[in-house]
Amino acid sequence: MNALQKYFDQNGVTRYQVAKQTGIANTTLANAVKETKPLSGQTVKVITAVAQALGKTPGQVLDDLIELDEDNSK
Repeated sequence: MNALQKYFDQNGVTRYQVAKQTGIANTTLANAVKETKPLSGQTVKVITAVAQALGKTPGQVLDDLIELDEDNSK
C-alpha cells in the first residue's frame, strides 16, 4: 500500500475530505496514492494539503510519511 494512502487510513481521512477542505483536486490526490507512486515523488502541494486538512505542519506530515515508508520497506 502507498505510504500516503496508509497515512490517510491511519488518520481517518479520505481523499475527498482533503480535497474538499483544501481545494486541491481529487484527481491530484488519486494520482498521489497510486501504488506505483513513491514517497519521493510526492509534491509539496500534496504534502501541504494533507497537513492543512489534518491541522499539522508539512514537516510533521513528511516525517510521519517517511516513517511509514520505512516501515513498509521492512
